[in-house]
This record gives sequence, structure tokens and C-alpha cells, in this order.
Amino acid sequence: MKNKVRRIPHKKITKNAKTFGVLMLIATTIVILGLGVRLFIIAGNKSVDGHNLTKATREAFMGKQNIIASRGKIFDSDGQVLAENTTVYNMYAILNKNQKDTDGKPLYVTDKAKVARELSKVINLKEKEIYKRLSSKQFQVEFGTAGKNLTIAQHNKIEKMKLSGISFTSHQARTYPNDQMASHLIGNVNMVEGSSGQSTISGIMGIEASENKLLSGKNGIKSYQGQKTDSSKSVKNGDDVYLTLDSSLQTTLETRMDTFVKATKPTAAVAVLMEAKTGRIVAATQRPNFNPNDKSDTPTVWSNLLDQGAFEPGSTMKGITLAAAIDTGKWQPNATFQSGTYLIDGKEVTDSFGDDQGQMTYREGFWRSSNVAFAKTEQKIGAQTWKNYLEKFKFLQSTQSGLNGEEAGSISFSYAIDQANTAFGQAIRVTPLQMIQAYSAIANNGKEIRPYFIDKIVNSSTGEIVKQGKTTTVGHPIKASTAKQVRKYMIDVVNKSDGTAKEFDLSDYGYQIAAKTGTAQISENGQYSQTYKDAIHSVMVLAPEKNPKYIFYMAVKQPSKLPDGDIQPTMSKLFKPLMLQALNDSDSAVKSKTTKQTVPNVVGQSISSAKSTMTKAGFRVAVVGSKGKITSQSLLANQKSLTNQLVILTAKGNTYMPNMIGWSLVDAQTFANKMGFKLTWKGSGFISGQSIAENQLIVKSSVVSIALKEKE
Repeated sequence: MKNKVRRIPHKKITKNAKTFGVLMLIATTIVILGLGVRLFIIAGNKSVDGHNLTKATREAFMGKQNIIASRGKIFDSDGQVLAENTTVYNMYAILNKNQKDTDGKPLYVTDKAKVARELSKVINLKEKEIYKRLSSKQFQVEFGTAGKNLTIAQHNKIEKMKLSGISFTSHQARTYPNDQMASHLIGNVNMVEGSSGQSTISGIMGIEASENKLLSGKNGIKSYQGQKTDSSKSVKNGDDVYLTLDSSLQTTLETRMDTFVKATKPTAAVAVLMEAKTGRIVAATQRPNFNPNDKSDTPTVWSNLLDQGAFEPGSTMKGITLAAAIDTGKWQPNATFQSGTYLIDGKEVTDSFGDDQGQMTYREGFWRSSNVAFAKTEQKIGAQTWKNYLEKFKFLQSTQSGLNGEEAGSISFSYAIDQANTAFGQAIRVTPLQMIQAYSAIANNGKEIRPYFIDKIVNSSTGEIVKQGKTTTVGHPIKASTAKQVRKYMIDVVNKSDGTAKEFDLSDYGYQIAAKTGTAQISENGQYSQTYKDAIHSVMVLAPEKNPKYIFYMAVKQPSKLPDGDIQPTMSKLFKPLMLQALNDSDSAVKSKTTKQTVPNVVGQSISSAKSTMTKAGFRVAVVGSKGKITSQSLLANQKSLTNQLVILTAKGNTYMPNMIGWSLVDAQTFANKMGFKLTWKGSGFISGQSIAENQLIVKSSVVSIALKEKE
């Protein structure tokens, strides 16, 4: 018989359990009471640890939205868009196979070969390279610069392909409809990320930078509570900028510059055309340039040659030296000097035309561009007086034309040789804008005009003019009589057979111009270059000479090719079509449709009949010969030419002197060249007297003297 075991309850365990239960009940009661008191206090004060619950609750249902201002546009003077806003896209490809939509359809690239093949038709990346990127083990990949800043058209084309796994992000961008045209002047932008994480456009050069504040406008803020707008700060879109550029002239300049650069291969070139009376820049370009639509273009070419990168101008500075000499009474045009070489403190000044050319007058020294003549002229003026004139002409200071970072230039003036060198454009560094501003005083009878690019800035919403461009007189460095004399001597540079600017002559088109050329040696490591190519070649033109409407300046650095044997003939091929277009389309009388006529064909007609035909067509007539029929005419038949232009007809027999009173010097020179007699003249303007009377016999050995006088 087994013994039964009797189990006795563990009294200690039972007692502890009861005690723990009581304690838990007490603790729970205390916590509940504490929370109740806390909630009571919160409900009464409506705050927790100093934080206002009412405000926090409101803010939970409120938000702010930044409204990005639309950047203003840039236009030319006729309202054609030069810069405007657009949307661009960055493309990427998802490769992770776990990415699917809610219906289980793949959001990743499923057919790498197809995607590579189709994308290569739209973006600038080879099919093989695209496929390589799509074969990556990454979550997603991009396509470098080829997949960034895609246009709306590119984006839409790719979207229509319905390529699985290809996606886009969009953002604001700037577009320039004319690509490289005036790119350095118009400028460029980049994207700046703000504190809110939203990106905005900001100008980094040119007008985009100098007028960035007005172009950018002001962002707005929209505040809302729940779905209801609470308050807002209105957005102010950017203002529109209208430039002084004439797109027609600018297009001509760009096209001709492309041709010029292709022919000469220079390291740099710049050209600018300005209205002489107003200072309005109507065309300007440079090389190298860049396409602001191409974000891969290197920033190293973004220096603005118009007002940055000052250089030694060379002999175009002689026009300024001449003005100072005339203004101070130190100019003696008929005095002579020994050309070739001149020593100053043991340092040589040499003439650019080569060896000693013997004695020549200072007037000839100007049209042949003698450095010796102008070193001596500077010494006659006096160093300090000459320096004062440089300052009067506003060299060594910014023109304040409206672009950021404009250079003031510099000068070496401590020694006599440096002082003399500045008189012919060495030892002084200037910008094209400074040069064209200085010559405006010569064009405007002593009144110097600041160049400017901005016609007006307009509120894009209201049309109100916010900023108005205007003509600004910056000084009167010389007398009116001085300016007129300088232009007279600048005519020599064009009209003389050995004048350095004869290639720029427009007399065949009815215009007398005034000009000065320059060839500046380039200084490197304290030594000047000695070769013609390794120099900066320039030309300054005032047209027409009597009452200049336009000032043209061009500078070319280190041309590696000279297709015409010299740089000037090639430069003239850029200058002539541009200047003729400007003059014929200007607001002067020549703009009228009635001022151009078709030249009739009178070859084969009798002299009297030909003269009558030409006169009725609106042309003036002079005849070389006196019998027989007309064998040739100076203006080609059926071409358009200016009304009242002189036409020289050629026949047989003796020639008798026409009445030249009222003719221009160009007319007289053209007739003299056709006939073969020698012509001399005094004064400037139009013919007021002639040494051989009308209807007197003239032969090739004749010498005809004429007097010129400005019209009142």
C-alpha cells in the first residue's frame, strides 16, 4: 500500500502576490490621478512646457509656398527676343527591378538594347555608350551632359517613344534664340539653389549679370490654413530689358566676323559699331565667343573683350595725340622730321614702315603712321600736358557703359621713353569702349559721348519704363575747331596712295570717311614682338567724315593667316558691308526710298543724250572727252545708287574742266584719277574754288588746285 503525499499551499508566495497587486493598484491610481491633474492644467493654460498648443495646432494646418518670379526677357531695339525663359529636363534611367507600379508593371528599363538605340537618335551620346550605362548595377543612372538640359522638343520626342524606365526632372532655364549672336554682351546665367531648396536663375556675365536684380524680380509667398489661403505676398516678375542692338546690323557683323576669323585665324578679335551722336551701340561682337544654350561651353572664353582685357592699342592712339597737339598749338603739319629711328635716353623709337624714309612732313607722318613723328610730337606737347589730355579723354577710367567688371586700363609713364611710347599707343592699355568713347569727341566737334547698350528697362506687367537709356556727355576734351582738323588729317589716311587706311575707302559708294589704323606689338616678358602677325591690328573709322553718324572700331590679335598679304584688306571686307548698311539704313536722308535710284545704261548714247538720261534719273554728271559716243560709265548700269551721286562718263576727244563748285573732295579725286591730272587742295568740306575755270581745256599734265570749305 502506497503512502499518499499531502500538498500544503506555499503561504509566502501567496502573501507576496497579494502585496504586489496592492502596490500595482496604488501606483496605477497615482499615475491616473497625475495624468488627470496634468490634463486639467493643460486644458486650463493651453500650453505645454511653454509651448502654445493653440499656435501649434494652427501651424499644423498652415503652410507657406514660395512663388518664384518669372525672369524678365531681353530684347533688341526692335523688340525681337534675345533671351527668354523656358523649361529644360534632366533624364535618368531606373535599373532596379524591384521598382514597379501598383499594378505590378515595371518602372525600370526592361529592354536595354531598344532604349539605347532609341535614345541615341535624340541625345548626343552613342548607342554603345548608352547601353553601357544601362548595364550598370546601380539603382538608377544618368547620361552625363548629353542627358541634361534637354529641350521641350527633345523631352516630348523621348516621351512619345514610351521607353520603360526612362524618367525626367524639370527645372527653369534660360534660352537664347539666336545662339552665339552678341553672346558676350547679352551674357549668360546659372542656377542658384535657395534656402527653400528651390532653384532660381542668376546672371553671371553681360547684361544678364549687370541687370540681374531687375531681371530677377521678387519672389512671392503664399500662406494657407488647411485648404484656405490665409495671406500672401505678391510675386513681382522680372523687368524686361531692351538693348540698343539693331539685329539686322548685328547679324551682318556676326556673319562677316565668322568669315573674317575663318580666313585669318586670330587668337582674338572684337568689333563694335556705335552711333556717333547718341552713344548707342548698334552692333558688337567678338571672337572667341560661345553659345549660351550649350552648357558644356568652357567658361575660359567668357571674358568680355569690349570692356575687359585691356590692351595696347597701337597707332589708333595717334588720332588722340594729334588732337592734343592741335588743341595746344603744338602741331606743325608742314614742319619736317627725319624718319626711321629716334633715340630717347638711349632707347629706340622706330617707324613701322621700315627703314629711313628720309625727311617728311608731320602731316605725312600722320597718314603714314610714323612713330618717330608722334614721339617728337609728344615731347613738343610736354609729358604732363599729354597726360592731362589722356585723362580729359577719359582714359584710365571705366566708361561706365553698363557692364560689370569694366577695366580702367593702365599706363607706364615714369620715363621719357614710356611717355613717348604712349603717344603712338604703346605703354598704355585701353579697352575698345574707351577708344570709341574718346573718338566720339573727334566725331562730335569736341563733345565726348559715353557708349551704352541698354535702351530701356520696362515693367513686364504694366509696361512702365523703369530705367531709360540716354545720351550722356562725359566731357569736352578738345575744341570744335580741333576736332574738325583731326578729321581732315584722318581723310589723308584714307585718300593718300600710301595712307594706311586706303583699304577702307568708301568713295566709290559716295561716302568720304575719316580713319586711323594701328599695329601694336605685343609685350611678353618685357620684350615686344617683332613680327607683323604677332601684333594687335586695329582700325578706327568715322563715317561720313563731315558729320559722322557712326564710329566703327575693330581690333584683331595675332592673325595666323594673311590671305590678302596684309590684314587690312581682309578687315575691310567686314567693315564695308556693315558700314554701308548702317549708312543706307540710318535715320538720315539716305534712308528715304527716294534717295536710291537705278543707274541707267547710257553706254553707246551720244554725250548730250547720256547726260540728259543721267540727270533725269537723279545723278550728277561729268564727262571725260568731248566727242563720239559714251564708251563707259563710272557707276554700273542697273545697280541701285544714291540720288545725286556723281557719275563720270567717258567718251573720245579733249576734256574740258567741269564746274566743280559744291563737289566733295571725293568727287574731285575720282574725276582727277579718271582723267589723270594732279589734284591739290586746301581746307576741308566741299569745293568753294578751283584754279582752272569751267570749260577750260585740261590734260594729264595739268595741276588743278581746289579750295574746300565746310558748309554753314
